[in-house]
Amino acid sequence: MKKGALGLLLSPFGITQLVMIAAVGAALWLAYDPWRWGKVRESLREKFSDTAHIDGEMLARWIENPVNQQPVILDIRSRAEFSTSHLPRAKNVSAAEIPAALGSDVKTDSPIVVYCTVGLDSAAVASSLNRRGFKRVQYLDGGIFLWANDGRPLVGENGPATKVNPGNSPHASLLKTGLHTR
Repeated sequence: MKKGALGLLLSPFGITQLVMIAAVGAALWLAYDPWRWGKVRESLREKFSDTAHIDGEMLARWIENPVNQQPVILDIRSRAEFSTSHLPRAKNVSAAEIPAALGSDVKTDSPIVVYCTVGLDSAAVASSLNRRGFKRVQYLDGGIFLWANDGRPLVGENGPATKVNPGNSPHASLLKTGLHTR
């Protein structure tokens, strides 16, 4: 007796094949995420080779140590994104308002760390500040997405925060699913 396609699919062999396909698909997806982060970072380092960057671990240690001169931390995302969550002690400024928004307190030798969602916009702003004479500017490698993915502290309007508003970022999928506001 001949089995139809559905009968073959629902046979033990067919179910085993479906499980294998799903497992391979899941493995490829999990391997794809670090590769995508690597591509974003590589692209930034090529495009902004003259601009310094700092990783989340180094920045976290820096701001936890009160002995160090503390950096001015600039979040250049939208006001809505900033309101949802941001790095501790960050100041929300529009990229278009920099350097005027820095005020007279920030000198050209002040340490400045700029961040956005993944680093694309902040690297451009950091590079611009460098060209304007600011000597100690860095962008946060991976932006707030990698900072949050690594479980580092976030602050919102009402205290500690656990979610990140990805806004309209084309890289929103780089933010771990449980961290999205939507």
